[in-house]
Amino acid sequence: MDIRDFVGIGGVPLAQALVALVKTSFPGLSARYYPSVSVVFGVVVNLALAYLLESDYRIAVVVGVVTGLVASGLFDYAKQKEQNTA
Repeated sequence: MDIRDFVGIGGVPLAQALVALVKTSFPGLSARYYPSVSVVFGVVVNLALAYLLESDYRIAVVVGVVTGLVASGLFDYAKQKEQNTA
């Protein structure tokens, strides 16, 4: 394994931003789909990075799933913090 295989973890804020874009673009979409959307964005971003860096696609998918899950978890944590401070 090469450290370049894990460069996609930095895409967590990007996945969060894309989910926020989906939320504003599709206000009728149920909140239960946001984690799935986040994982899809994480996988897509990591597959694109794997293509550009000529890395292993299997590792990119795994890192993409982790990226999406982290992004959705951070989103939920930030949302809870915001509600607690209000």
